[in-house]
Amino acid sequence: MMVGHTDTGKTRTSNEDCILCVPALGVALLADGMGGHSAGEVASRTAVDTVHAILKQTIRGVSPHERLETALQAAHSVIREKAKHSIRCRGMGTTFIGIIIENGYLHHAHVGDSRLYLLREQQLTAVTHDHSLLQEFIDQGLYSREEAEQKVSRNILTRALGLEPQVIIDYDYLKINKGDRFLLCSDGLYDMLSEHELGALLGRSHDVEGIALDMLELANARRSKDNVSVIVIAGF
Repeated sequence: MMVGHTDTGKTRTSNEDCILCVPALGVALLADGMGGHSAGEVASRTAVDTVHAILKQTIRGVSPHERLETALQAAHSVIREKAKHSIRCRGMGTTFIGIIIENGYLHHAHVGDSRLYLLREQQLTAVTHDHSLLQEFIDQGLYSREEAEQKVSRNILTRALGLEPQVIIDYDYLKINKGDRFLLCSDGLYDMLSEHELGALLGRSHDVEGIALDMLELANARRSKDNVSVIVIAGF
């Protein structure tokens, strides 16, 4: 079962996140756009629409890795082309996390700081690794995570679709075990809820719809400063 919801949050006036769930294809997509004058909305919607269109067309005879890489690179090119021909869209970009579930495996590709989490045997693990300045400082040992979160801006990305001429897409896959649950989310969710809280909510019940809505409700109750998007996948 696959359920997704997105919300403007309690501070923003527009929603620059975009999500799509296509259970028939085993596909879930989530993008968090950036750019002034609603360009972030254009970037995230362009990415989701482009990736979806390509994944629909490449079902037979192409590996999930190739499908995701081709789709995300195409979305990157389309976003840059739109930005080139529109002053309003100049400099726009978007994070992206996309998954394909096929033959008992979950394949994932991402760029930016939208995340994929796995809940296995009541243990929550971040499957993806953020492409952000904050994460780079932590990786280089310059700060602990606690120090970095105090001293470094959370929203400076080192990689995103549309920003630079070339983009490197991170890809991996994992075997799905019975009882596994997955969460795709934008930073508007994980900035407001701890990983302990995310894990507790994700493992709480078999009501996947209720889990997704409760996550949104809690983020908004804490006056989320950003758009909030969540996709919950369970039932294995």
